[in-house]
Amino acid sequence: MIDKHKVKKNFSKAKDYDNYTSYHNITLRMMSQAIKNYNFDKKRLNILDIGCGTAQGYFAVKDALKVNYFDYLGLDIAFGLLKEAKKKIRDISGTADNAYLICGDAEFLPLKYKKFDVIFSNMTLHWLNNVDYFLNECNLALKDDGIIILSFLISGTLKEFEENFKNTINEHIKLHTFPKLEYFKEKIGSAGLKINYSEIIEYIETAESSLQLLKRINMLGAKNAVNEKICGTALLRRWLINYDKCYRNSNGMAFCTYNIAYLTLKKTIKNPE
Repeated sequence: MIDKHKVKKNFSKAKDYDNYTSYHNITLRMMSQAIKNYNFDKKRLNILDIGCGTAQGYFAVKDALKVNYFDYLGLDIAFGLLKEAKKKIRDISGTADNAYLICGDAEFLPLKYKKFDVIFSNMTLHWLNNVDYFLNECNLALKDDGIIILSFLISGTLKEFEENFKNTINEHIKLHTFPKLEYFKEKIGSAGLKINYSEIIEYIETAESSLQLLKRINMLGAKNAVNEKICGTALLRRWLINYDKCYRNSNGMAFCTYNIAYLTLKKTIKNPE
């Protein structure tokens, strides 16, 4: 079970979040392009960004559409990130009368029925305990011809971390686990949604050392979110030494793997009887 209080606290403290969103930026560019392609008739869009962080999604959509011809609602559980988002929008855009920010939990969405043309969520789904509720509420809030775009981490993510814990620390360690894609696909179908496009992206993060890899994760706020301390200082030191020995690429860089699912969803419209 994910400790949502930990998630909220960790991300709220991630002051340098924008400097460490390497794989987030890949999927965000894909999302903004999908939104541009969706808006082929150039209508004004109502857009919801769930897990908006520092409002990177707002600027990505703005760059893709080239105009402010959309209304953006950004929702995030971490008030600290929303403060950064508000500051960034003010500093870069001045007064953005089409951008609104709300502090809220994606598992308790305060949304209007059939309000949004586009709902997107970049790297948030794997932090939820109740995926069913999230998807059902997104379906209700989506217009009949709308689109949902999701990216999230799946099984195989940070597999090197897990392997190294098993090899170096002779005790049970409970880490955040990432479900298989099939788990999410089942939930999507049950929520009355269908997958319009699906892609799996393997991203390899590199750094000079395993300690730097861990620091990047911490800077993102993406720390272990299960309600349990991982290990003490001595065991962590052993883990770091072995990681640097076993998990280096041909260029001598420490590395770790992120498996990312990228999906676009549509409503399953039932034929009237």
